[in-house]
Order: sequence, then structure tokens, then C-alpha cells
Amino acid sequence: MILARLALRNLLRQRRRTALTLMVVVAGFLALSLAGGFMAQTFQGLSDAAIRGGLGHLQVMPPGALEGDEAQSLERALPDGEALALKLRRDPAVAEVLPRIQFMGLLSSGAKSVAFLGTAVDPVLEPKHMACLDSLKDGATAPGGTGSRWLSADPSAREVILGTGLARALGASVGSSLTLMSTTRDGALNAVDVEVVGLQDLGLRELNDRVLTASLGTAGQLLDAGAARSRLSVVLKRPQDTASEQGRIQTLLPDTSVKPWFELASFYRQVKLLYFAIFGFMGLVLFLVVLLATVNTLLMSVMERVREFGVLRAMGLQPGQLLKLLQWEGAFLGFMGSALGLATTLLLRAGLNALHLQMPAPPGTSHGYELNIHFVPGVYAIVALGLQATLQVSALFPGLKAARLRIVEALRHV
Repeated sequence: MILARLALRNLLRQRRRTALTLMVVVAGFLALSLAGGFMAQTFQGLSDAAIRGGLGHLQVMPPGALEGDEAQSLERALPDGEALALKLRRDPAVAEVLPRIQFMGLLSSGAKSVAFLGTAVDPVLEPKHMACLDSLKDGATAPGGTGSRWLSADPSAREVILGTGLARALGASVGSSLTLMSTTRDGALNAVDVEVVGLQDLGLRELNDRVLTASLGTAGQLLDAGAARSRLSVVLKRPQDTASEQGRIQTLLPDTSVKPWFELASFYRQVKLLYFAIFGFMGLVLFLVVLLATVNTLLMSVMERVREFGVLRAMGLQPGQLLKLLQWEGAFLGFMGSALGLATTLLLRAGLNALHLQMPAPPGTSHGYELNIHFVPGVYAIVALGLQATLQVSALFPGLKAARLRIVEALRHV
């Protein structure tokens, strides 16, 4: 403990140099911690968008559904999807099962026809577990447009919800009558008249230009689907058990393919890899800055204390103990810098979140989002440990230099 007290006294004696080094450590901690909170917000938002956008926690699909053309999914459909859904609903780990039919075709207003990518859902279950209502927009794309609403629970109603871009391309609005055209499971051409009851903005221009949502009843009439379903979106009671439940449900349904949401959400995976690369490089640069700044501080301290080290050696202090002395100084710098960095991070995080800043729309999306830096204790701990290790390494070279000093030369040093 004598070496620890000597190290602390030296840091307090060189207050200006110690303060400058602490500022570098605090800045590094602050940058990495805020970046970690921003990454956590981004990953949480992307995962929620993927899960509540229709994937659920697990997707049950026919084998080979991801091979070839996914749009023609009824060619590889679950032949009795409703029976499978009923079986899964009895599972104690499952909160709900949402059957879906994916299809494609042409949507016609009479004067113009546009290709669409359609998804048929259960109009009653979907709003309870998915964020479909959040994407509904006012139906003001044409004069006389009224407010958007969700699909009716009436199985005989032929209604659709269009992406804003698709509606714009057809000049349609809420209340417009259109014609859906597609092929049945047997390859025959079929058409049904539908009414537009809502417009939706999914945040991606490409999706808004093609997406169409209908009820399972409407799609069943158009495609002659019967009990066949393209996929089943499974919502779990415990989302954290997604990986383990995947294997169990796959065993329960051996003739199907069960995939977790994170394997299907390619955009989520790509953004995650990109962020890890960007912030990993930024972290490396910051650690190098902290390393060089601390090495400079401790090296200058050694050069100014050569005679002091000579006296300590003459009093019986061993070279290894001088090295430990510098290690203690690095440890104190790391501890104080991390503590101050954590306090600054929490204050700045609270201030930024209180401002409700609006971030610009990312490339390819149609709207921005509110900045909300998450509180991530794991990130703070990793950053603190990383900075502490960096400071211990930075104290190694000055400590070795001090340990190699000869007593006589050190005492004569001016």
C-alpha cells in the first residue's frame, strides 16, 4: 500500500499534467459509451421493426421456401397451415401464431396496372402482435380521400391496404375501387375487385412502391388457397428464448423449416456488421490516443523524478517495485478517468435524450427517428476495462525505463 500512496501523491502533485491526461481518458470513455448507447438504440429499433413488422420471433415455412422465387410462395406452401397454427397455439411457449400468404400480381385501376408484392394476414390477430397500425397514413393521395383504417374482420369484405408509393402510382386513395389480378395455385389467372381502405408507410421507398396488404379471406378467393399458408409467424412468450425454441419447434414440426427472425432480417445483420466495423475502428483510434497521451504523461513524470527514483533505490526499493509504482499511477488514472467518464456520459446522455432530437432519415428510408441513447451497463464496463488495460500497458514502458536507472547516475542527474 506504500507504493499506492506514493503513486497517488505524485498524481496529485502534478495536477495540471494529471488533469490533461484525465481529460483524454474521459473523452475516450464518453465517445465510446455514447456510441455504444446509440448502437444499442439502432439495434433495438431494427430488431423491433423486423419482429413486429411481420417476421415474429420464429417463422415456420415449407422446406426450401428460401430457395428460388419467394414471391410464388404457394408453389411451396404449407398445405394445411391452419392446422399447424392450431397445433402451435397449444404450445406453452407460444403466445400466438399468425398465418400469412405471400403472393404477387397486378393491381389495376382500369387505366393503369402496376405490379405488387402482397401479404395476406389475419385482420383480427395481426394488430394485436404486429406494428401494422403504426404504419397507417392518412388517405389524402387524391381529392376526397378519407382517413386510413385497418382491414375489416368480416371474412366476406374484399379490402386492401396499399403502400403510399403504390397508391400514388395508380392515383388511388382510400375508398378507391381497384382490381387484383394473380394466378391461383393451379396456374389459372384470377381477379377480384377490392376497395382501398388504408395507406401505409413502411419507411422504405422500395417497399412503399410495391407493398399491398390484404386479408386471408381476400387472398384465399384470389389464389384459391384453401387451408394452404406461405408461412406462420410465431410470437413467443419469452423472446429471449428464441434460439432454444427454434430447435424445439423444429423437432415438433419435422416436415417444415423453422427460422429465427435474425436469420431472415438481412438488413438488420448488415447494419449490425457495419456498425461494429465503424465503431470498432473508432474505438481503436481512441485507445491509441489514450495510450500515447498516458505514455507521454508518465514518461515526462519519470524524467522529472530521476533523482527521486535514485533516492528510493538507495533506500532499498527494488527495480520491480519502481515498475509497480508506475503501474499504480496508471491504475489510478484509469479508475479516476473511468469514474469521471461514466458521470459525464450519464449526464450528457440524459441531456441529449431530454432534447428529443430528430435524426435525419437514413439512406433509402422515408422518415427519420428520435435520438434516444440507451443505458447499456455492459458497454460501460467493457469501455472501462479497455481503458484500464490501455493505461496499464502505457505505464509499462516508463516503468521499465525507471527500473533500469542506476542509483549513482540517478543521484547525479540534474
